[in-house]
Amino acid sequence: MKDNKTKWTYITHLAIALIMFVICATAWNLFEQTETLVIVKILSDSCFLPGVLYVGITLLGWVSSKGFFDIFGYSIHGLFYLWKKESYYKQKSLYDYRKEKEENRKPFNWPMLVVGLVFLGLGTIGTIVFLMIE
Repeated sequence: MKDNKTKWTYITHLAIALIMFVICATAWNLFEQTETLVIVKILSDSCFLPGVLYVGITLLGWVSSKGFFDIFGYSIHGLFYLWKKESYYKQKSLYDYRKEKEENRKPFNWPMLVVGLVFLGLGTIGTIVFLMIE
C-alpha cells in the first residue's frame, strides 16, 4: 500500500511540474520559435523554474519540520490567547507547545525533492548546452 501511494505521489508531483513547464514554455512562446539558441534557452528556463520552486518548497518544509518556525506560531498563538478569559494563568510554555507540535510533524517530502532536483538538473544541462551553442 505504501509503495503504491509513494508511486502516485511521484506521478502527481511530476505531472504538476510538467504543467508548470508547459505554462512557462507557452508564456515564453516556445512553439513559435525557429532559432535553436532561443529554443534551448526557453527549454532551460522552463525546466529551471519548476525545479527551483520544488526544491525551495521542499527545503522550507524541511526547516519547518525541524521546528524552526515554532517560535512564530507560539507567539501568534499567545497573542490570540490573550483575549480569552484568565488566559495568563492557563497558557502553556514554549517547551510544551513544541512538544505538542513535535507529535504532529510530517516527515520529509522526498518525492517533491527528487522531482525538483530532476527539473533543476535538466535546467542546468539546458543552460550548459545554451552556453556551448552561443
